[in-house]
Amino acid sequence: MPKGLRYENDYLVGGPARCLVTPNFALSEYAGTDGRVRIHRELVASVQVLRDRLGHSIRIAGVAPAGGLGRGVEGRFVWLGADDMAALEAAARALVKEGHFIRVEPQGGRLYVEMPDPANLPPILPERALDLAIAVTAGFETSGDPYLQVTGNFDGAGLSFGPLQANFKTGTLQELFRRFQARDARRLEACFGALWPEWQRVLRLPSRAQQVAWADALSRGRNKADFDPRWKAALQAVGREPAFRGEMLRYAYDTYGRRLIVALAWLKGLTPIPIRNFRCLAALYDLCVQQGSLDRAHDAIRARVGRERPGDEFQLTRIAVEERGRAADPAWRADCISRRLGILEREPVRVEEAGRSAERDNPNLYLLRNAPVKQIERYLT
Repeated sequence: MPKGLRYENDYLVGGPARCLVTPNFALSEYAGTDGRVRIHRELVASVQVLRDRLGHSIRIAGVAPAGGLGRGVEGRFVWLGADDMAALEAAARALVKEGHFIRVEPQGGRLYVEMPDPANLPPILPERALDLAIAVTAGFETSGDPYLQVTGNFDGAGLSFGPLQANFKTGTLQELFRRFQARDARRLEACFGALWPEWQRVLRLPSRAQQVAWADALSRGRNKADFDPRWKAALQAVGREPAFRGEMLRYAYDTYGRRLIVALAWLKGLTPIPIRNFRCLAALYDLCVQQGSLDRAHDAIRARVGRERPGDEFQLTRIAVEERGRAADPAWRADCISRRLGILEREPVRVEEAGRSAERDNPNLYLLRNAPVKQIERYLT
C-alpha cells in the first residue's frame, strides 16, 4: 500500500496523483474533472479484482453520474471501459455474486458498476475467504506468481517453495511433496527429470537438519535467497501443474485452516466476542502460517484481555497478534506484529520491538475486504 494516500471514513480522498492505489490503477484515474477524488476503498479494490479476473487492461471511464446512474451514491460507483466490453460486463456480473458489486449496467459504450452499501457489505463465502487469506499471506512471502516461488536458505529454513513457502525446517515441504506424489507420481517425476533420484534421496534423509544443509549448499545469491537454477526450474515446473496447484491449496486448508480453528476456539473460550470480519480472520490465518499457533502467548493474551476488556473483534485480534508476536524470537518480533497489524489496518504499520523496527508492505492488501465471513468454523471443521 503506497504511502501518502489519504482516507476519510474509508473513502480515498487524496494523495500523490501518480501513486498506485492498487497494482494497476493510479490515484489520478479516479479523479473527477475538477481533480477531486472521493472513492470508497472497497470499490477501488473490487475494480482491481475485476481487472485480475479479466486478465487484461480496463480503464476508468468516469466518476460522475450520468443517464440517471450514480446519483446519491457518490464514491460508490465508477464507469469502466475496455476493448472487449462484452467480456468486461460478463466478468463484472460474476463479481455481483461475490458481493463486490450491487449493480452493473452498460450505457453509452461504458459500463457502470456500483458497490453495495459499505455499512452492510454481503458476507464472503468461507472458501473464497480462505483463498483471499492465502493470497494476502503469499504477498508477504513472495513476489510474482506465488506458485513458482523458490527461495534458498536466507532464513535457515533450507529450501522454501510455493505460496506459503513450505520448507524443510518445519517439515511442511516434505509433507507437501508426499501429497504431490500420492496425487500423481508420474507427473511429479517428469517435472524433475534427471534430478528425480536425487530429490527422492533428499526427501528420505533421516533428519530435517540434513535436508536444510543440503539446501544450504545449493542456495545462491545475496544472503542465499536464490537457489540453484536447475533445481529452481524443476520446482517451478511442479508449480505450473494445475493438479499440484490445487494440492497446495488443499494443503493450506488442511494444515493452516485447522490451526486457525484452534486459535478461534481458544479465543472464544476467553471472551464471547465473535471473530467474523475477514480482516481479523486473515490476520489470525497469517499468524498460523508464520508462527503456528497462539500457544506460546496464552498467558499474556489472557492477562491483557482481563486488563483491557476489548469491546470488539478488532481489539481482541490486535491483542492476540501483538502478544503472540512478542513471544517470537527477538529478531522477528517487529516483523510478526507489523505483518498482522498491516492486515488489520489494510496499510503498512511501523512497529518497534526488541530494539528492531519493521514496516511490512504487501501488494495484496487491497484484497482485505471489510466484510464478515459466512460460517467459517463450520466450513473448516
